[in-house]
Amino acid sequence: MDPYIDPAALDAGNPWYEAKLSNLSRADAAHAGMAAVVDALPCKVVLQTTDRCNLDCVMCQIPRERKRASMDLGLMERVADELFPTLIELHPTNVGEALVWPHFPALCATMARYGVLLDLTTNGMLLEGRLLDAVEPIARDVKFSFDGANAATFERIRRGASFERVCRNVRETAHRLDGQRNGRAVVALQMTILRSNVDELPDLVRLAAEIGAGRVKAYHLFSFTPEMDRESIAGEPALWEPRVAEALRVGEKVGVDLQLAEPLLRGAVSEDLRPNVCHLPWHESWIDLDGAILACHSHRGDVAGNVMSEPFLVAWNGDLYKRLRRGWAEGRPGWSCAGCGMAWAKSAEHVPSPLDPESFLSPAARGIARSPVRWSARMRPFDLAGRRGE
Repeated sequence: MDPYIDPAALDAGNPWYEAKLSNLSRADAAHAGMAAVVDALPCKVVLQTTDRCNLDCVMCQIPRERKRASMDLGLMERVADELFPTLIELHPTNVGEALVWPHFPALCATMARYGVLLDLTTNGMLLEGRLLDAVEPIARDVKFSFDGANAATFERIRRGASFERVCRNVRETAHRLDGQRNGRAVVALQMTILRSNVDELPDLVRLAAEIGAGRVKAYHLFSFTPEMDRESIAGEPALWEPRVAEALRVGEKVGVDLQLAEPLLRGAVSEDLRPNVCHLPWHESWIDLDGAILACHSHRGDVAGNVMSEPFLVAWNGDLYKRLRRGWAEGRPGWSCAGCGMAWAKSAEHVPSPLDPESFLSPAARGIARSPVRWSARMRPFDLAGRRGE
């Protein structure tokens, strides 16, 4: 089962409802049996509709001046024709702002027609008016990137954003989605933990309750430059563990769910962690804006195929995917899977977990291109290797 989708939120009245549940059942069976060849299509897709963004956040992986490329409408329509009848959930873009893509309303309308749920991460500046109208019928999970509990911190980090405007848009989104998706739609504030904002984490939980968000997510910074390495405090638990503990207490008091950086475990793997077979090779896929099919967002430049040159199912059961599935089945995952946090599962949220601070620093600081991510249920950052000249 894919923990990142919610089939119970599907519209049972949509004509494609039964096809989606049948496809999910086959994917679950293939995952349980660790089959190399899958007779189901992905249940969730990350569709990289655009790299563009209307902000210039200090910790962004891609500098704003290099965020130029966007997906062609025809490519989106091709993906929809092939995958949307069985697709449960779609996440549009994870290295850009989905709402700046001119075809975003058309994507939402197509998703609504096929009964596909929306998992949206947004900076929130544009989620109003006709764009909120487009999101409302299909939203299942709306995450607002929100890196400060006051205007000064928020606007310093999220350059070009207005704290007041985003708060207003969170309120309106939460109001509009109340009761949607069988009461399962979630509005969240999502913080990147920095040295300069960690003290505001408990106040962010209070703010979430005030403006209607039901969840706060906060995870350690992935640094991409030596300058941002100074903001990483993954290796300084004395700075963040007390804030995590306080945020949990506040969340329980005000009724806000939290998904936070795991408490640090000093030493060996906790008995609260257990080996896990990653669900992604059986349940999810990434499609880049040029049609490239990526087996994971930590893809090392390896492409499984391209939706513009062959049916998706050919790549889905091609050499790369079969190699990944066999690696998991044999208990020796290779490729980008080796050392990934998805190889471990937690018994419960917020149990102590292994954490390697080096993994959060820029390659220059690590002295190597990649290092293992030794903590539970987290992946490496989006890999730009081999991607349009990166």
